[in-house]
Amino acid sequence: MLADLATVPDPTAAATFGARYVFGKLDQTEFQVPLRVNLVLSPRLSLQLYTQALLSAGDCPAIEELATPRTYDFPAYGTEVGTLAKGPDGPAYVIDPDGAGPAPSFRLAHPNFNFKSLRVNAVARWEFRPGSTVYLVWTQRRENRAHPGDFAFGRDLGDLLGSPGDDVFMVKVAWWLGR
Repeated sequence: MLADLATVPDPTAAATFGARYVFGKLDQTEFQVPLRVNLVLSPRLSLQLYTQALLSAGDCPAIEELATPRTYDFPAYGTEVGTLAKGPDGPAYVIDPDGAGPAPSFRLAHPNFNFKSLRVNAVARWEFRPGSTVYLVWTQRRENRAHPGDFAFGRDLGDLLGSPGDDVFMVKVAWWLGR
């Protein structure tokens, strides 16, 4: 699969009307599990739990550009056209689209990623008298972005569960004002 990474203005790119359209071959691995549990303990007491876990990693082993419009020709930087080098100051590439030619070089952020996310919602509902209810709600969110471009299920799950979570607790009381 090709991922659209950038559009770089370049007046020397006459074949693509003054811009370089940069793509990456994307190798992506994804694992997701939504889970919903509804537990009715009595007509007046229930518990609902909803979780959503996501582990997703993507690696772009080749950075390419569109050669000409209306084609599916994507020469790779560093092997078929121009040069591709790691940037000296962090996770970025320095790309010279035509090597020693007149086109200016440009920087591109490293497109690899590893995103891990967990969302949990729990709601306890107690109807303490007819029409009047108390809700206790707990929400937790965790995220982790370690190890971009590399998917390892056990390690990524451990990273996610070891990440700090944002916890929110809420209480809602609905009181019926009738007879």
